[in-house]
Amino acid sequence: MFWSCDEDDLEDHKKPFLHGLLTVNIIEASGLPDTDTTFFNIDRKDKTDAYVSGSLGESTIFKTKYVPNSLNPRWNENFSILVCHHASSLRIDLKDKEHIGAVLVASTFIRIQDLIDQGVISGWFDLMNSNNNGGSLHMSITYMPKETLNEESKGVQESYFLPRSGNRVTLYQDADTPLLPVFNGLMDCAGEQEYIPPRAWIDVYKAIRDAQKFIYITGWSVATSIKLVRDNDKIDPDGDSNVGELLKRKADEGVKVLILIWNEKLSSEENPGLMGTHDEETRLYFEDTAVKCLAVARVKFESLLASEFVSSCYTHHQKTIICDADPINDAEKRRIIAFVGGLDITDGRYDSPEFPLYNTICGPKNCDDFYNNCITGVSKELGPREPWHDCHAKVEGPGALDVMKNFEERWRRQADYHIHDLYHIEDDAIDRDTECEVPKSEGGSWTVQLFRSITSDACVFDFEGQKYLHSKGGRLVENSILRNMVIQIRLAKRFLYFENQYFIGSSYAWLNDRKTLSPHVIPCEITEKIIENIREGKEFKAYILIPMFPEGIPTSDATQEILFWQYRTMQMMYRRIALAIQEDGQRKSHPTDYLNFYCLGKRESTEGFPCEFFSDPDPGTEPELVRNSMRHSIYVHSKMTIVDDDYVLVGSANINQRSLGGNRDSEIAIGAFQPDHINDDSPRGGVHKYRMALWSAHLGGYDEAYLNPQSSECLEKVREVTSSFWELYTKDDPEFSDVHMLPYPISVSEEGEVEALEEPWNCFPDTTAKVLGAKSGYLPAKLTT
Repeated sequence: MFWSCDEDDLEDHKKPFLHGLLTVNIIEASGLPDTDTTFFNIDRKDKTDAYVSGSLGESTIFKTKYVPNSLNPRWNENFSILVCHHASSLRIDLKDKEHIGAVLVASTFIRIQDLIDQGVISGWFDLMNSNNNGGSLHMSITYMPKETLNEESKGVQESYFLPRSGNRVTLYQDADTPLLPVFNGLMDCAGEQEYIPPRAWIDVYKAIRDAQKFIYITGWSVATSIKLVRDNDKIDPDGDSNVGELLKRKADEGVKVLILIWNEKLSSEENPGLMGTHDEETRLYFEDTAVKCLAVARVKFESLLASEFVSSCYTHHQKTIICDADPINDAEKRRIIAFVGGLDITDGRYDSPEFPLYNTICGPKNCDDFYNNCITGVSKELGPREPWHDCHAKVEGPGALDVMKNFEERWRRQADYHIHDLYHIEDDAIDRDTECEVPKSEGGSWTVQLFRSITSDACVFDFEGQKYLHSKGGRLVENSILRNMVIQIRLAKRFLYFENQYFIGSSYAWLNDRKTLSPHVIPCEITEKIIENIREGKEFKAYILIPMFPEGIPTSDATQEILFWQYRTMQMMYRRIALAIQEDGQRKSHPTDYLNFYCLGKRESTEGFPCEFFSDPDPGTEPELVRNSMRHSIYVHSKMTIVDDDYVLVGSANINQRSLGGNRDSEIAIGAFQPDHINDDSPRGGVHKYRMALWSAHLGGYDEAYLNPQSSECLEKVREVTSSFWELYTKDDPEFSDVHMLPYPISVSEEGEVEALEEPWNCFPDTTAKVLGAKSGYLPAKLTT
């Protein structure tokens, strides 16, 4: 059975559409040509080292392990692929693995329309090449449309970690959130008491201080000099919340303190590295103490070249703190609590929803961790600091046990010489399963599920859970964060709200540069959800909050390239939405009636500026420019998704291929919902309260107009507030504002064309950095995607 296909010139929307789940079983091949008899066969091997990959357009969707030295290889590998692709054919390539790269041996093609019509295509397929001697491939392919999948539950059943009920979840914004005027009017879930915001770093301090058995930490960066509690003598009267000293003291008390931090390849005792993670400094700080701190690189157990690339370019990005806690409700046993999110305990992360630019540099909240990575020539003596926005969560109950299990699985792989240091729950009186009682004021108990991006190179997977993983090149890969995001987007009925550090993906559908290595489906899934609602005549909105620009000097080649991939993603989404509006033809609307991007910025006035604490910046420098304008972007480090105000996903994963592919950066996230609120048309539980707290802080105060984000009235109010703030943010004279949310500085036409604003705002304020970015032409594509 064989059909050859050349890529046709049909526009994407005219090609057959796969939207659902594709399962592929690559079984075996027979009669392959011997490609290892050439002059370049330096190993003098006898036969081909075969593997199989599959592609939809420019997107490679699976890849088997390679079978060495065989012309009749057998793989019997299964792949489960979430698809949201327009394509004419599925291309199957059989390749011969070489020392560097691979050689195409032969190919076959499966018509997508045949797959849609038949559902299952299986058997032996002729593999063709220029010599007409490609052998044959035995495989089976099944397509299940989205409508036939069992995706009606908020809890994902076919996943490594299953949903756990009976939890208490606390959702945090920023490192410290005091009770501020912007929250006036916001009530608790019962509508009886004023909202009291939780305070992340204070809760982390209390959890570490009170632990008696174990403290586990994973981090991209952990700086031992950081002070968790600031300007609060009531909570920390002795000033002992310094992270390094606190952890050493707990270890000296007999608590097992185990830390896994990312080992940046380029850092050393003499060189801080490119990322400034303090990894060597932290490791040395805990050396010869009772704290076990290991700096571990991201590795790939394959060739030396592949391992070097992975350890140099990818990171361990999980951020968790897990420890035992005091019993509750007169229970006898201690329990487990866990923190997840953008939770790096390191430079510059301490901030509040006020995001001061200068005042806290010289005040009691300073604590010698001044940080700004966006301005050339900046210093503590000149200012400003870099404002930092983030999202975190604390889990109490059975769900915390899974966060702990993730740590243990990583420790067993990456610290196998220290397995005996793990705390054994069964050896002591720790409550593993008791469900939490959550008051009505918090909306009732939560169901929590853990998701990850990780490979067998970085953790030891349970045998039972391996059936929910997939393989890539022979390695086990978990990409459940991506799979859960897709399911929740497909389940959305009213709106989507994202806060994320990056927004890049679905490169296979871009207008250009489709070979860019960011093929995950999230942007296409969001777009398709919007298109579905346009066709059905329903109100639906997607709000996406991202940084004004990625952290770093915005004119740098890496930052500009990331911005360019982001532009390509936006361009594709708006173009497809515009086309759907045109095809619908029933009402006059604009792509931004459905999809909008935002960023955060802080504007202050010169009134009350503490000039006695700061030096005057040199004329013509960037610090002088910002001192005069009194404005700065607020860095959005969040990795958070809210669906319909009844489901939240919060963790460490960005919306890019590095975080979602599963085989690049390691990541972790929790998905959570309250069963008492999931069937409401207007949920008013903990997720809703959290979003309203975020929006109250971002938009300068509480307003009932924000209660139902799917409504045109809500969108109009958000537009009004953010547009007014853009006018204030960009005017010459500095003026303070409690509003922080800005419309992202692009122009979108009715036809979905995305363009830069007119000069000077085609560049970010106070910079010469292009908003739409530019390709570098030399950076490794996997680095910036």
